Order: sequence, then C-alpha cells, then structure tokens
Amino acid sequence: MHARIAGLGQWFPERVRSNADWPEAFSAASRMKQGDRTLVDVPSDERDPTLRIVKRYLAEEENDPFLGARERRVADASMTSAEAEANAGRAALSDAGIEASEVDAIFSWALVPDRIMPSNACRVGDLLGAKRAWSASVDAACASPITHLNLAAALIESGRARTILLTQSHLATRTFAMSHPAAPSVGDGAAAVLVTASKLPGILHTHSVTHGEHHDAVVWCRGKSDESDPPWWEPGGALAMGSRSPDATRTLMQDTVPTAAHTVAELAQHAGFAVDSIDVLLSVQPRRWVPLAIAEALGLKPQVATETYRRYAHLGGVGPIVNLIAARDAGKLHEGARVVIYAQGAGFTRAAAVVSW
Repeated sequence: MHARIAGLGQWFPERVRSNADWPEAFSAASRMKQGDRTLVDVPSDERDPTLRIVKRYLAEEENDPFLGARERRVADASMTSAEAEANAGRAALSDAGIEASEVDAIFSWALVPDRIMPSNACRVGDLLGAKRAWSASVDAACASPITHLNLAAALIESGRARTILLTQSHLATRTFAMSHPAAPSVGDGAAAVLVTASKLPGILHTHSVTHGEHHDAVVWCRGKSDESDPPWWEPGGALAMGSRSPDATRTLMQDTVPTAAHTVAELAQHAGFAVDSIDVLLSVQPRRWVPLAIAEALGLKPQVATETYRRYAHLGGVGPIVNLIAARDAGKLHEGARVVIYAQGAGFTRAAAVVSW
C-alpha cells in the first residue's frame, strides 16, 4: 500500500495588516538599522554562484523596511492555534470528501502552541469530531510538514493506518511588537494535509537531516545569556522569538538558499530522479525571493517555484502547504507532476519531500 495526499486545507484570519499600518517612524528606524535585527538582516557573500543569486535578490529589497511583504493576516487574540488548525483541517477533509470519523491519527505542529502541555493535537481532534483518532504533536519547527508527511507515509505503508490528518499553525504576529524590525515579515495562518492509503505511489520519498550544533540559533528566549534567559519554568521576562547564538543565526540565514538546494539535490539522488525533472518547487518563504532563488540555484526556471509572500508574508511551516495550494489553484499540479517540497526549522533541521501528484 502507498500513501498519497488526498486533501489540502488552509485558514487565514479576516484581518489584513498592510504596510500603511506602520508609522513613518518605523521606516525611519529601519533605514537607521535600529532595533534587534538578528532575524532580519541576511549577510551577503559572493563566494559561490548560489550566494551571488541571493545577493541579487537582497539588493532589490535593500531599502525596504517591510522586507518585500505587502500584506499579512493577523489573528484576533481570542483565536487559539488549535482552533486555527481545526479550521484548516475541516477544509482538508472537505477537499478530500472524507469524514472526520474516518481519521486514524492526527499530527499537529504549532509555532505558538496554546499550552506547553497538552498537545494542540488533542484539541484539534476534539474540535473536528475525530472520535477514533489518536493525536500527537510532531515538532521539527518549520520543517514539521516534511516530518509529518514522512511519518504519515510510514504508518500507511506499514498498514498501521489508512487516513492521517496533518495540521500546522503559525500565529506569529502576537509574538512580535509592531516596532520589532521583523514584525512586517510574519503573518498568521494555518494549513492541513490529509494523507490516505492509495494503490498508486504518491508520497515517494523524504530526506531530512538535523544539525543540532545550531540548536541555539533561533529559540524562544527572554535574553541572550543564561542570566537574562532563565528556564521557562522560572520567573522572568516575557518569552520572545530570538537567538542565543547570533553568529549561527546569521550563517543559517545567509545559507538558506544553498542549504535548500543541497538538500533537494540529496533528495533527488536518494530517490533516483533528475533535478531538472522537477515540475513544481515549494518551500518555506522567510522572504519572497527564497523559493525563486532556490529554483535558480538548482538550475530551474524561477517560475517552477510558487510563493505567496506578498499576500501572507512568512508563514513558517504553514508556508509550504499554502504554496502547494496556490500551485494547485494556478493549475500547476497536473496529473503525475513531480512536486518537491522543502522546509527548514529551528533546531536546525533541513528537510525535503518528493510527491507524485
């Protein structure tokens, strides 16, 4: 038995935050390079052709305080990440024409979970009415969609399940003050994928590698040292997305495109297909140009990639699935199309999957 993607879903808040919502003082501070820009500034380099591609794209947004974004969705404070995932899950179930009662398992990832414990997944299943499903958080940060696909395919191929729902949420705007330099680059949303048993191959191969030496590069923290960043269970300031290793963060940001290209090339080698046979390329989109630059670095036309950054901004692990839906809506996913999905997440994990549509 094989596993295939049978349904896709997404959810976005109604509220749209445009660039006009920021005061001129924000743009002035950006031009002066003020504030904590660890998660914003991408170092440029020309030591290899891939980084020269990155430098060209960086030049296009050099003086843009909004980092290429035009709009982003903002969830109400009352919206929970579990509810956001359940909304996306309903859409995926409807897309596949499958009832929640048929779901065997639910895997969930939330950038901003509602609780440290229990897992969002438990509430997602309850909200959906998936009464016979078991649920669990499966967290590889923004690389989680690939991990979800890998585990879902393994369960189905082994005969231990037939229908698995994968949900991801990214309610990031509530964690960044609008004055933060990175605030314009993040948006809120949720996505879901329904994976089912199939006689024909669908999820063909996945490839993931974790580089734990970079575990402090992007973290939830209160400060940048042990003194200013006590453990979460001890009293202290508010937790925020930041870095305990700024040098590692800068390196990872600079190498996003070459890392992605390298990972996709490894996937192609392991799965036995030629890189130039990729029909559709999808990835995380920390900046608008990242999916396009990955395609170029692989020797593909930028049009092979799909991005939705200008409309939604950075969506973390939700982004690749939203881009998959956008590719389908654009008519790119013809029968038998070779689709490659790339994602990377704090920890640091790089991951890719190849799917036959």
